[in-house]
Amino acid sequence: MLFKYPQLLWALWLLLLPILVHLLQLRKFKRTPFTNVKLLQKVVAKSQRSQSLKRWLLLFTRMALFASLIFAFAQPFTASSTALKEQEIVLYLDNSHSLQLRKDNSSLLEETIQELIESIPTGVRFTLFTNDEEFKDVTIDDIQNELLQLAFSPNQLTLNDIFLKSGTYFSQSTSTNKKLIVLSDFQRSINGTIPDSLNEIEPYFVPLRVENMNNISLDSLYLQTGNSPEKNLVVIVSGSSPFESTPISAYNGKALIAKAAVSYTPNEKSKIIFTLPANEEITGKVSISDMGLTYDNELYFNINTREKIKILTLGTANDLFLQKLFGDDSCEYSSVDEDEQAIPLIDSQDLVILNELTSISIPLQASIKEYLQQGGSMIVIPSQEMNVRDFNKILSGTGFSYGTRLAVPQQITGINYEHPLFVNVFKDRIDNFQYPDVKQYYKVNGNTSDILSYANGAPFLASRGDVYVFSASLEYVNSNFKSSPLVVPSVYAIALQSRKLASLYYTMENENSVDIPELMQQDRIISVQKDGEEFIPRQQSIGQKTRLWFSEYPKEPGTYELKNTQQNMSLSFNYARKESDLSYLEVESMEGATIKSSVSELFNEIENDNAVTNLWKWFAILALLFILTEVIIQKVLK
Repeated sequence: MLFKYPQLLWALWLLLLPILVHLLQLRKFKRTPFTNVKLLQKVVAKSQRSQSLKRWLLLFTRMALFASLIFAFAQPFTASSTALKEQEIVLYLDNSHSLQLRKDNSSLLEETIQELIESIPTGVRFTLFTNDEEFKDVTIDDIQNELLQLAFSPNQLTLNDIFLKSGTYFSQSTSTNKKLIVLSDFQRSINGTIPDSLNEIEPYFVPLRVENMNNISLDSLYLQTGNSPEKNLVVIVSGSSPFESTPISAYNGKALIAKAAVSYTPNEKSKIIFTLPANEEITGKVSISDMGLTYDNELYFNINTREKIKILTLGTANDLFLQKLFGDDSCEYSSVDEDEQAIPLIDSQDLVILNELTSISIPLQASIKEYLQQGGSMIVIPSQEMNVRDFNKILSGTGFSYGTRLAVPQQITGINYEHPLFVNVFKDRIDNFQYPDVKQYYKVNGNTSDILSYANGAPFLASRGDVYVFSASLEYVNSNFKSSPLVVPSVYAIALQSRKLASLYYTMENENSVDIPELMQQDRIISVQKDGEEFIPRQQSIGQKTRLWFSEYPKEPGTYELKNTQQNMSLSFNYARKESDLSYLEVESMEGATIKSSVSELFNEIENDNAVTNLWKWFAILALLFILTEVIIQKVLK
């Protein structure tokens, strides 16, 4: 038993008062002789015993009365050891798109918020954070309205992120009881483990699940071109479980242009193809309806007039393979052999190729260096007898350079599939094919990102930023690389990377960029607009074009129109589809955390653990009983 005001226990010295009163009431009787007192002696003896008993009973009753009153004012109570500590509660509420699954007539997130409002006791202070919001040191009444209006977020914190972020909200005190409550559906995308050292933090997991977890998702789409002038739009659809034939609609703006049905394909994703008219700009949307998640039921796309990539080759010798490689409608290819012809053309190019040059004049060096400083892209294909010093002057600001020439034959066996150049280029890894080789090559010095490499690990094709260098001549007398299957995906991919052409659509929250083929003036800023919402992306003039970057914005999916440009251009943005996969972690098997089935169960347990039983009322009742006892003693024993 503990006391809220233990200093009042010093009042127990007041118990001496009843003892003093008792002592004062003790009196000695003087005997007086009297005749024939036998009968009186018996009466006096009996009266003395009765008075003595009464005095002792009154003494004990009054001492108990005083003690009860003192204990009552000291406010005794009983509680567990954890209830005596200060409580620190931090909650993580998952508001990612996977919480859109329906439970009864509400989403899983809405049901959880309502249960939080009903379960957290009024007056309990805590900190709550979501994937993109935080509420520090609040009560449930303080944030009730904000929680009811909480929107779904495209972000998803991992378990490691949750534990790391929650640690910033707890104090450094070792005397407090710290509880971290994680409310999530624990999709596999949340990933991560429980740290071994949590600094006395007690983690509680509450898995949020529903019985019906069926979902159909529009995963992606792409254009399939062929001999026909029409375009085929291929839409990829996936389902978390088998589904019946489901209609899909394709729109151009608000006009319905096609409609079809897709059926579940076991063990793989379903596919449906829409035929679109050729040479027509389309502000498109593909739509599907199901009873699962809603964020993945629409996929926006945009088909703009495609600008050609401008490619200039310096050096016409052995450039036939380049002419064939860039001879399609997507490129505007030209080649020159004279410096005087090249210098005025360089600034307007997306990609400059130095093809088998032996030397570079000083004026051309200056033009190329200025072009690179403005963000231009360049490929260097060395000749067997090149002047290394001239080329190293151009590469001086890139971080790498050419070294000595090595007359050692090598096979090109290494492919860096993780390099950004090869993203979405290779469907499968290439194995067991005839590796190209070289007879001699130059050593490449510096910190480079290797794209293709020799069997000895030295780079054959390396990059630094937007500068790509081959370490060997591609002439047939030195290498058969131009005849290998690697030449198209590597060299052509560099050309595609040289200008950030507008994609069919972009995935939000990624670092996206696009090039506008016009040079912006100082008083003109490109903005992006949709349905009255407008923002200004990060932008920079690079050569004769302007590059736009999109990372934090936009926040909502849809098709956005570019403003203040000569180009009639739109860009489409969509949420990532990673949460459409309804597979979950087995949190019950995870060690280090306490698992609870519901929010109400968790807070009931916390409230019981922190409960304090006050006993002062019982001592007050006991004091009243002792007062009644004294009255009875006074009445009965006379």
